Order: sequence, then structure tokens, then C-alpha cells
Amino acid sequence: MIVRLSYLSGLTGILLSATCAGFVSIKSSTQTKAKATSQLFSDNTLIESSDIPFEEWESAMTPKATNFDDVFVSKDRISFHHACIKTRDIVAAIKFYGLLGFKVSRKFLLSGSARGVWMEHEQNSEQRLEFIEIPKWNLNEAPGKRRQAIDLLDDKFYNLMGYNHIALDVTGSMKEKGMTDLCTWIDYLNQTSIDTYGKHIVPALMCERTIIIPSLYDLAMIRDPDGCLVELVN
Repeated sequence: MIVRLSYLSGLTGILLSATCAGFVSIKSSTQTKAKATSQLFSDNTLIESSDIPFEEWESAMTPKATNFDDVFVSKDRISFHHACIKTRDIVAAIKFYGLLGFKVSRKFLLSGSARGVWMEHEQNSEQRLEFIEIPKWNLNEAPGKRRQAIDLLDDKFYNLMGYNHIALDVTGSMKEKGMTDLCTWIDYLNQTSIDTYGKHIVPALMCERTIIIPSLYDLAMIRDPDGCLVELVN
């Protein structure tokens, strides 16, 4: 069961919304195993999420809960390396994500014209983001207009699939500063951005308290300079 208790503080004018993502699993069979890997995830052996009774998702505490214990999980030495975000202004992206603890570790060029960087988090160098800048001549911006990422909180894009946002746990930073309210931390982040760059942090989803049994989370979302969503978690 997921219970949400919204509370407002500090930032204003926020569109409250929610996003969701579908889940797809594979039905195992000798026929499926014999097929090429490229076909595995595109044939009609897929089980749609609607085939799983909704009540089985209601709570991890119920005996009939579906926890996918029978799903194959590889034991290979595979680790997360990075997620990639395309940007119209790589310098602005570097400054914004620097406020969130990421620092440039590599710079490179793609096709001789597109600039790129890897950024590693100051607290964990294994947490990386890659940024690739769309060259100005390829942005196709109308005069006086600035291209932005799709607003994934807009209801008309609710059914879009694919990557939605990144999430950062700010619990440690809040504890260091003696803060208990996530919106207070966002106000601190906003003031740091103003003092450093003269720029405000753009909020996307106001602080929201969510119970995902058995834990209680405070969640909020902000936007990076391109409008991409960044979730903040306490």
C-alpha cells in the first residue's frame, strides 16, 4: 500500500502530479530460451503488467504478494557505470549538477563537435552521470526560443514509457545540517545556487510524504537547466 501525505513549505506554484512505469516480465519456456536474444523482449511471450492482479502489489507484507523471487538474477560481475543526459548547454549542466555533488572526471568530444563529460559524485565515485551537448547548429531553436526536455509531469505525456528521472538521497546532507524537513533542504539548495551563480532552482513537484511499507519517505522533484527531472529523497 502506498499512502501519500502532501505538505507545502518554502517553494510555491508547483504542479502536483505523479508518474508511473509499466513492468514487463518474461515467461520462461524451452521455446523462448531457444530464440535469439534480440527477439526475447519483442515476441508475444511477454506477460503484461495487467496480467498480475493489482491486489498482489498492494503490500509486500501480505502473504500473496508478488515479490518475483523466481525471476532469474544474474550473478555475473556487472556494475552500474553511468546514465546519460543530453543537454543544450553542457556548462550549465556541469554547474547545476555540481550543486548536487557531481564533479567532472572526464571530458571528450563526439564526432569532433559534440562536447561530452562524465561526472562522478563526490561521495561515491562509482555513481556517474554522462552529459552530451547538442551542438548549437543542431538545436533548431526558433528565434528567441529555448528548447527544453519534455515535461514528464504534464498529463498529456503520462503514458510515455522509458527513462523518467534520476533520484538522489539527501538524507545524509540533511542530518549534517540538522534539518528534518526536505523543503528546508531545497530552500538551502536554492540559496546556494543564488549565492553561487545567481540562478534559482526550478521546482517541479512539491515535498510529499510517502509510505512504501515498511518505510516512510519524503520526496520532491526539481528540474535541471534543460527541464529534466531530478528527484530528491529523504
